[in-house]
Amino acid sequence: MDRSIVVICITFLMSYLVRSKWFKKLILDFNRTSLQTNELKIETPGFQLTKHIPRRFQTGAVSSVANFQDTLLSLLNYRQYESGRNDRLMDRLRTLSVDRIDTLNQIGYVSKIAQVQNSISQNAILAETIAQHIINKFNSQMDTFPEEITSLKQLLTLGQKAQGNQTHRVQEAISHLCRDYNSEFNEREVQPIIRYIKKVINEKTNTEGKTLIVVPGAGAGYIAYELACLFQNMDVTSIEYSGLMYVCQDYAIQSNDSGSQLSVRPFAQHYSGQQNSDLQNKEFKLDLLPGETPTNLTHLWGDFTEYEPGTKYDTIIVVTAYFIDTAANMFDYIAKIKQLKQCVTKATGNVHWINAGPLKYGTQPVIQLSCDEISEYIKLQGWSQDCIEIDTDGGDYLTNRDGLYQGQYTLYKFHTNL
Repeated sequence: MDRSIVVICITFLMSYLVRSKWFKKLILDFNRTSLQTNELKIETPGFQLTKHIPRRFQTGAVSSVANFQDTLLSLLNYRQYESGRNDRLMDRLRTLSVDRIDTLNQIGYVSKIAQVQNSISQNAILAETIAQHIINKFNSQMDTFPEEITSLKQLLTLGQKAQGNQTHRVQEAISHLCRDYNSEFNEREVQPIIRYIKKVINEKTNTEGKTLIVVPGAGAGYIAYELACLFQNMDVTSIEYSGLMYVCQDYAIQSNDSGSQLSVRPFAQHYSGQQNSDLQNKEFKLDLLPGETPTNLTHLWGDFTEYEPGTKYDTIIVVTAYFIDTAANMFDYIAKIKQLKQCVTKATGNVHWINAGPLKYGTQPVIQLSCDEISEYIKLQGWSQDCIEIDTDGGDYLTNRDGLYQGQYTLYKFHTNL
C-alpha cells in the first residue's frame, strides 16, 4: 500500500478519535483511575483518602486533604476564636467609669456577656463533636495511610490556626444545622421549599424511567435527604462546595447521635435587635437528625461545575434552592445544567431544572442578573420555562422570630425543561 495513503488513513483516524466523545471519556476515565495526583484527595461519601482524582469530579480540586485540614482546624478553633471576640466586649468596659460599670452590672449587661460565653461553649461542643466524627473516619484508614493520618492528627493536636480563615464561618455552618434539623425552623423555612419541589416533580416530570435528582449547594443536607425519602425509586445526589457545610451535612445524616439532646444557640452572638438575654441565648434542639443515609442518596463534597453522574439516566432533575446567586459566574452553573443533557440515555430524555431562591449575590460576582434577565437567557437557550412565580411568602432564612429585625426573602421559583 502506498505510504501516503497509510499516513492519510492514520491521520484521519487520529483526528476522529480526538474529536470523539467516546475517546475523550476513555482518556478521562483512565486519568481518574490510573493517574495519581500530586496531593492526597478525599473521596466522598465516606471520607476515603485517595491518591487518585475522586470519582464523579473532573479534577477534584476542592476535595484535597490540604483544604480539609482548614475545615477541621476551624471547627476545633471555634471555641477560642468566638470566646476571644466576646471577651473584647468586656475589655471595652475598661474605658468606662466605675459608676457606669456598676450600672451595667445592675441592669444585667455584664451577666449577659457571660451568658453569651456559655452559649459559645455549648455551640463549641457541637463543633468539636462534628470534628471528632470526621476524625474517627480517618482513624479507620490508619493501616492504609499511616503517615498522612498521623501527620494530620499531630497538626490538629498542636492547635494551629486555620490558614483559610474559615473559623468565622463555623457559626454559620452549625446554624444551618439548626435551620435544617430543628423541627420549628424546618417547618417554617424548609418544608415550603420541599412542598414546591415535590409538586413540580409530580406535575411536570416523567419519572417512569431511571431518574436522577441532583441538588447542588445542598448545605446541611435536609432537602436532598427528604427528596430521597419522598422519591425512593430515584437516585438523589447532593453536592456541597463548602467543607464546613459538608461535614455538618455528613454528621447530620450519618452520625449515631440522632437520639441525643444536641442543640444550637444560633443567635447568641447577635447583640443587635434583641428583646432580652434569654431570647438572645435561646437554644434549639436538633430533633430531626436522621442518623442514617437513605440507600438512594449519595452526598458529595466538591464543585458542581466539575460534577459528572457517572452513568446515563432517562431523566435528570436539577434542584437549586438558595443556590444560583452564590456563583462567581452564574453562566458556569447554567452551562453545567445544560451539559447534563449529555447524560440522558436517549434523544427524548429530559433534563429538568427546578429553582427556588432569592437573588442575593455574594462577593464580586461577574454578573448579577434580575429575574427577567434569567428568564430571557433561558429562552435564548431554547429551553421551555414554566411555573414562573415570584413568591413573597415563606422566605425566612435563619430568621430570629423573637428579634426586632426579621428580614425575609422573596423567592424566584420556576421549572425549566431542557
